[in-house]
Amino acid sequence: MSDREETPAIEEEGFSLTPGEVRGNTVVLRARGRLDAKGVPILLERAAAVQASRRNLVVNLGEVTFIGSSGVGSLLMLVERFQEHGGLVRYAVLPPKISDVIKLLNLDKFLSIDATEQESIAALEG
Repeated sequence: MSDREETPAIEEEGFSLTPGEVRGNTVVLRARGRLDAKGVPILLERAAAVQASRRNLVVNLGEVTFIGSSGVGSLLMLVERFQEHGGLVRYAVLPPKISDVIKLLNLDKFLSIDATEQESIAALEG
């Protein structure tokens, strides 16, 4: 059974975050645009709300066109924050540019990355 997260999309200059499905104990957020210093607060705020609801998180990065150092840091920060409170985060649909940055920094060893949202949800809902 799945439904939609009722929170509206949040948009900042060049970045937006749209709620996706809620399946079981997992919430999907879909990012679009530039994940940089302007977009990171939006991602962290929405993720904090998911964490407060004691759910796991899937972040779909499929429409992210750029990731800055603050964006990379936020991906790591989310994993750490969720783990500290018994939750999990997975990232889905990384575009080649974003995937290249993650691999160049060897962060693919620390981030759980899946090819599709469905794979991420299945890994969390197991």
